[in-house]
Amino acid sequence: MRSTCKVGFTIVELLVVMAILGVLVGLLLPAVQSAREAARRMQCQNNLRQIGLALHAYESAHKWLPPSMIWDGKGESQGGGILPIGTVDHVALGTDPSLDRLKVNWAIALLPYLEQQSLYNSFRQDHTIDHVVNKPFRTVAISTLKCPSDGFNDVPFERAALSGTNGHTYARGNYGLNMGVNRSCISTAGNCPLGFEADTSDLQRTASKVWGSGIGGFNVSFRLSAFPSGLSNIVAIDEIRAGISPIDSRGVWGLGMAGSSITAAHPGGPNSHDVGDGITACGMLTLTISESKLKRMGMPCILSPIQSNFAATARSQHPGLVNILRLDGSVDTIADQVESIVWLSLHSRDRELARQLP
Repeated sequence: MRSTCKVGFTIVELLVVMAILGVLVGLLLPAVQSAREAARRMQCQNNLRQIGLALHAYESAHKWLPPSMIWDGKGESQGGGILPIGTVDHVALGTDPSLDRLKVNWAIALLPYLEQQSLYNSFRQDHTIDHVVNKPFRTVAISTLKCPSDGFNDVPFERAALSGTNGHTYARGNYGLNMGVNRSCISTAGNCPLGFEADTSDLQRTASKVWGSGIGGFNVSFRLSAFPSGLSNIVAIDEIRAGISPIDSRGVWGLGMAGSSITAAHPGGPNSHDVGDGITACGMLTLTISESKLKRMGMPCILSPIQSNFAATARSQHPGLVNILRLDGSVDTIADQVESIVWLSLHSRDRELARQLP
């Protein structure tokens, strides 16, 4: 009688093969993730190059760089004589709507040079950015203004949700114009050495311009001749992160405020876990998420006596670095461990100011 022999795997052999496959997958996965992040970081850098080309095209057409934002009117009545125009978010706080006078910011000004002429034409400049007629405009997601590494930039910003109102929606962005590393106060308003400048000391009634050591201010534009140290020695645009909550105003392309599309008053380096951003919603974020978790996520914030947007540094979700655009149009990466004096100097027209800040 002929015997038959069945060929196959034993259960032990199958388990061994599965274990080997698991180890191989475990070894390959970090490499795949690293390759994907490298591709995302390259796209983020390409976005900055496009912004750099648009910035220089704008300057060629107007002979000035764009202001960080335009505020229609004079004085900030709710700032206690300490905060200037463009820092108190009246929409977020639910105060008198007529007090909100924020219009064009630098990103809106660059849209015609980013192949977004039709979108730019749809913006009603006779109204504020928050006016209902501009909602279709401000809710458009613009791929050139979004870094693909940011896992939060698809969640819109609800500007009035902090005060219990819906519908004031904004699309996110990941790039902020460098307004300067000055201290978060106004030098002309009192005892504030190395602070920002204003055109008058009466911040409540008559001040209409604010500027610092960067490349643009509130209602203030600069010529390229204003940078004697060279265009390659100052940052024009920083990479920033989108807010981690609908009430978090960080990373909003159409909103000209610190943290939204502006970096300002940041004594720490990029991706700081210890030095937070000064934003209106910090109190609520701290209550709902916790201070320790915000730090772990790399998105700390600063509590202030008057809720306002007054300070923000460069942040990214690239491991250990941020991308920057220099004013000459070149793109660079800066490590989180960059020396403080180097970081401050990169964000200042005035080298002496940068040396005194640390």
